Amino acid sequence: MAQTYAEKISGIDAALAAGQIDATTAADLKKEAASSEFGAASFNIDEFQDLLGRLEGSKMRQEGKKGVETRRNTMSQGLASMMSNF
Repeated sequence: MAQTYAEKISGIDAALAAGQIDATTAADLKKEAASSEFGAASFNIDEFQDLLGRLEGSKMRQEGKKGVETRRNTMSQGLASMMSNF
């Protein structure tokens, strides 16, 4: 059965308190446990690429909407200018 991160840390602390390992070894083991729990092994490149693609798509849509609004404003100003001549 796989140990949880908290169980690993508790085991390391218990071994340190019992004198089975020294403080340096305990610190190294805790770093290793943290790295395996939260480090690069837990990084999912596919999920990252999916999120990045969604972000890029959102930014592209925002830029497209901004361009449409800019053109509308330009046309509205031109139309208002033409109407003021009459």
